[in-house]
Amino acid sequence: MMRFALLSFLTVTALAAQDRFTRIMRDILIFDAHIDTPRYFVDEGYRLSDRHSYYELDIPRMREGKLGAVMFGLYAQPQDFPPERWLPRALETLEALHTEVAANAKDMEFAYTAADVERIHKSRKLAAMASLEGGHLIADSLGVLRAFHRLGVRYMTLAHFASNNFADSMTGMQIHTGLSPFGRELVREMNRIGMIIDVSHISDKAVLDAVEHSRAPVIASHSSSKAIAPIVRNMPDSVIQTIAKRGGVICINFHAGYLEKAAYDVYFHNRAARDEEIKRVTDNRPLDWERVRAIQRKYFEKMPKVDVSVLLRHIDHVAKTVGADHVGLGSDFDGISGMAPAGMADVSKYPVLVKGLMELGYSDADIRKIMGRNLLRVLRQTEEVSKQR
Repeated sequence: MMRFALLSFLTVTALAAQDRFTRIMRDILIFDAHIDTPRYFVDEGYRLSDRHSYYELDIPRMREGKLGAVMFGLYAQPQDFPPERWLPRALETLEALHTEVAANAKDMEFAYTAADVERIHKSRKLAAMASLEGGHLIADSLGVLRAFHRLGVRYMTLAHFASNNFADSMTGMQIHTGLSPFGRELVREMNRIGMIIDVSHISDKAVLDAVEHSRAPVIASHSSSKAIAPIVRNMPDSVIQTIAKRGGVICINFHAGYLEKAAYDVYFHNRAARDEEIKRVTDNRPLDWERVRAIQRKYFEKMPKVDVSVLLRHIDHVAKTVGADHVGLGSDFDGISGMAPAGMADVSKYPVLVKGLMELGYSDADIRKIMGRNLLRVLRQTEEVSKQR
C-alpha cells in the first residue's frame, strides 16, 4: 500500500512539473546576449534557413529551443586581423547579418529597441540584434560608434583579447590600469546614444571603472564565475557584486573550458597546436572549413567532458551571490569552436536550462528573468538613460 501511495505521489509530482514546464515554455522570452554566427555568413555562405549538423544556430534548431532574441556578435579578433581590416570586417559582418535577417523575414526580424524585441517575440519570430565585440572595431572614432548605432548595434564590448586605446583587456597588456580617459569618454557617449556597455573581456579594474562612470547598468555579455572555475576569463564575486549593485547583468558563457578549470587547462595547453593546424588549412585556397571543424573537434575530444549541470552551477552561483535579477545567458555559441557542455550542444537545448532551474527550486518569475527578461530590462534602462541625456 505504501509503495502504491509513493508511486502515485511521484506520478502526480512529475505531471505537475511537466504542466509547469509546458506553461513556462508557452510564452517565455529566451534572450541570448552573445552568439557569433554572422562571421559564417561572410566566410562560408552559411544560411540560417537550412538545418545544419555543425555550428550551433540555425532557424530549425532555434524553433526547437524556443529562442526568442539574440544579440549577434560582430568581431575581428585583433590578433587575427591587421588593424586596417578591423572596421571593414565589422561592417561586412553587420551587412551580412542584415541581409540574412531580411532573407528569412517570415522567421526573424531586426530589432532596435526593447519594445521591438517584445513585439517581434509576440509575433513568434526571432528578434535579431547586433553587437560589437571590441572597441578596436570603431577605429578610435566616436563618430563611427554613432554610425554603428544607427545601423542597429546595441552593445559594444569595450575591449577584446587585446588592450586598446579605451580599456585594458583581461588577457592583454595592462596599459591604462582600467579605463583610459578616452575610455571614460566612450562610456559617456554610449550612455548618450543608448548603447549598452559590455564589460566581458576587460580587466577587473576596467570593469569597476566602467560601472562607476556609466549612468546605465552594464552587462557582461559572456562571462562565467571565477569562484566556480578560477581562470583568467571569468569574473570574481567582488566584480559581479559591483555590476549587480548598479543593476547590471552577468550573462554566463557556455564554453566548456570556462565552466570547469580542468577542461580549460587542457584547452589552453593544446590551443597553440590546434591553432597551428588550423592555420595550415586556412593558409590554402579554397578554404576547407570542414577540415577546420574536424581539427576543432579533435582537440575538443581531448578535454575532460563538462556536463550541463556545471553550467547550471555557474548560473546558480551568480543568482545566489547577487540575486536572480542579475544573471542571464551569454552562450558564445558559434564563437566557442563547438566546445559546448554535454547536454547543451546548440540553441535547441535551452529548454534543458529551464528544467534545470525548475529542479533547483527557482520560481517561474526568476526563471523568466534569467532566461531573458533581465537582459531586456537592461536594454530598456539604457534607452531611458539615453532619453534623459
